[in-house]
Amino acid sequence: MNQETPEPKRVRAVQLGQMLKMKFTPDIQLLGQLIFAKTIGMIAGPRGGGKSLLSMLMSYAIAGGKPLEPWGSGSGMPVAYLDGEMRAIGFQSRLRLLHARNQDPESIRKVQQNLHIISRDFAKDVIGSIDQVEGQRRIDALIPDEVKLIVIDNLSAWTSGGREDGGSWATIKSWLIEKRLQGKSVLLVHHTGKNGKQRGSSAHEDLLDYSILLSPMASNGEEQDTRFTVEHTKLRDHLPHLKQRYEFAIYTKDNKLFFDVAPAGVRISEHAQEMLEMHTNNIPMSEIAEKFKVNKSTVSRTIQRLKAAKSGQEIEVAVA
Repeated sequence: MNQETPEPKRVRAVQLGQMLKMKFTPDIQLLGQLIFAKTIGMIAGPRGGGKSLLSMLMSYAIAGGKPLEPWGSGSGMPVAYLDGEMRAIGFQSRLRLLHARNQDPESIRKVQQNLHIISRDFAKDVIGSIDQVEGQRRIDALIPDEVKLIVIDNLSAWTSGGREDGGSWATIKSWLIEKRLQGKSVLLVHHTGKNGKQRGSSAHEDLLDYSILLSPMASNGEEQDTRFTVEHTKLRDHLPHLKQRYEFAIYTKDNKLFFDVAPAGVRISEHAQEMLEMHTNNIPMSEIAEKFKVNKSTVSRTIQRLKAAKSGQEIEVAVA
């Protein structure tokens, strides 16, 4: 007995009256109000400017359920980080420094389970490219179904020959739309050109829900840190606090990776003494952080460094 093949479900237009009555599942937050499931974003910056470091911080915060200023708290949901450039041992070293700073047992458990690494060097295989259909299939096969965020570090490394023309982007765009329909979010890491803007076709911006531009800053001679400004050049959602630029400083100390974040123009060093005085007067860390528009961990490290400089020894300051 022949069974008829069911007709494919037809897409139909929806009238406004029907649309307004529909009940949609609330958006799944991955990182504060910036990254949700189904969003597509990009971090762009010059070579060696901190793009991978920032991408790793964001991935770790999401996978481990940790806060990351200026965006907010991570969800503790699975992330797949696709690294196409670094040697596996170098990538492992960065992750070890970042992981060593985590003192929350529950967060440690989450991130060790939720952060999935796909490395060409570790796999000893070119794996595939996202601008080729067969390459997309090979990559998709490596990404666990439960993953909510896919980080592509970087766009040039995961395309055949590093092409960034309109034809190459058309194939990538189809893949990105497919991920969105699957309920996954994608973060693309991309290089900027000599003009300081992202390289390649201007069509790159069209599909993005958010775009973050990194601009290098001079390093602090004492800490040999990586410094850069963060500017949100595109935001689909109304997020007033992200309209301003922020300054990041990422550095290594005691075999741990630390970072400070502050609105551009706020010089932490200029306010360090005032922070210490407020702390000495038993003003909560949260109030100090609110006054200077920085996170509590930044206040804590600032006070700790100032106390250490005055006493000649390290003094731990608890974050209230």
